[in-house]
Amino acid sequence: MKTVIFSIALAMFISCNRDKTEEIVQDQLPPITSYGANTAGCIINGKVLIPKNGNQAIGGPPIYGMNKSQGLNFWPSKNDYWQLEIANKKDTNGAGVILYIKNMSSGVGDYKVDQSNGELYMDGPNNNQIIASIRENGITKTYWSSNNSGTIKITRSDLFYGTSIFSGVFSCILYNLNNANETI
Repeated sequence: MKTVIFSIALAMFISCNRDKTEEIVQDQLPPITSYGANTAGCIINGKVLIPKNGNQAIGGPPIYGMNKSQGLNFWPSKNDYWQLEIANKKDTNGAGVILYIKNMSSGVGDYKVDQSNGELYMDGPNNNQIIASIRENGITKTYWSSNNSGTIKITRSDLFYGTSIFSGVFSCILYNLNNANETI
């Protein structure tokens, strides 16, 4: 009987002393690759943003955190827009970035980032741009690129019908749409 009581008391003591909070794993940038690893990420003001899928309120497939698209005239000459979205669609306090290259016919190389108007495709400016959105504590802030505010460097641009591999890095300073003195 004493053994049973001692075992129960020991089990309670051990469970009471455990840290019940889970260790928070910090997001990490994926390694830079050029072989089509289907990864992306960036750092915004010291915080890592990697794609995270979200759920639809009514069910159905996930809302993907990484999306690549291109214009109807992109194949095979790349003479149309190319776009990459990197977003955290899982967390309510998430962020997202859209890289938009108006015409990627130059293939591998540096693409200067210019002024955004917050619109894409036909309603957007006729230039390369980056748009970001950050949501914290229920407040969403939108950031746009300005003239000559950064570079999207494409290091691999291989097109295959049905599949394609794009690799690169980007760097840009964006300004807050509602307060041009606030930048990320």
